[in-house]
Amino acid sequence: MIKQVKFADYQHKITSMMMEMLHLEPQPVDIPVRRYCELDDMGVLRAMLWFDGDMVKAVALLFVSPSLRNPMIVDASTDVLWVKPEHRGNSSEFISSIKAYLSDIGVNYWYVSSRDNAPIEGFLEKNNFEPLERLYFCEV
Repeated sequence: MIKQVKFADYQHKITSMMMEMLHLEPQPVDIPVRRYCELDDMGVLRAMLWFDGDMVKAVALLFVSPSLRNPMIVDASTDVLWVKPEHRGNSSEFISSIKAYLSDIGVNYWYVSSRDNAPIEGFLEKNNFEPLERLYFCEV
């Protein structure tokens, strides 16, 4: 079962899965739990979980907002997309359920990035995402 949840209600499960992703981060992580809760209360953050009973198999944290360039378009940007390794074989169920949810709330585009050190573009393309651009960063 996939459902949107309140971040505050599942913060320990969500943050523990975020900690499993630390090897993907180029800098130290300090998860701002309070800020996530505030953004959730504002309706900007959408926390999606994939459940098997009480066990959480995956998390997606999405920021939903109108495009600044064109307010007629609503974007969903991915902050976190993590499927526990043992559930990745059938995780297209997770993605298709999120897409349906986003469509229902009026989202036009869902943006997801793929890290060079742990690429997921094969998974994304299998789930009908198309490459848009390549994102670069530099420390300043």
